[in-house]
Amino acid sequence: MNHPQFLQSPDFSLTWQSFSLLPDAQAAVVSKFCFFSLATLETAGCSECQHISLVEQEYPDAWRWAILSVDGFIIQGGTEPTQAQAKMAAEAALRSEVASDSAVSRD
Repeated sequence: MNHPQFLQSPDFSLTWQSFSLLPDAQAAVVSKFCFFSLATLETAGCSECQHISLVEQEYPDAWRWAILSVDGFIIQGGTEPTQAQAKMAAEAALRSEVASDSAVSRD
């Protein structure tokens, strides 16, 4: 399978940004998907794909992660015990989504 170049890089990682630092237009979109805490909400995207990743604290020992489509749908999500693990899960899910999108576009 021939994945986009950035997926093949072992150094691929997202740059996460706090909700409070997002531009107003992006904050308005992302806030619709915040279920628990804008204070802990962080988002990440990449120029190579059209999905947005987010993490937020649900409980002290539960961090929610989600992958959003540009159409405003949650396409993958879950929870992890730490923020770092939630970010890793979101990155893995994003890789999977982009690889899937790439495979579909080649068909």
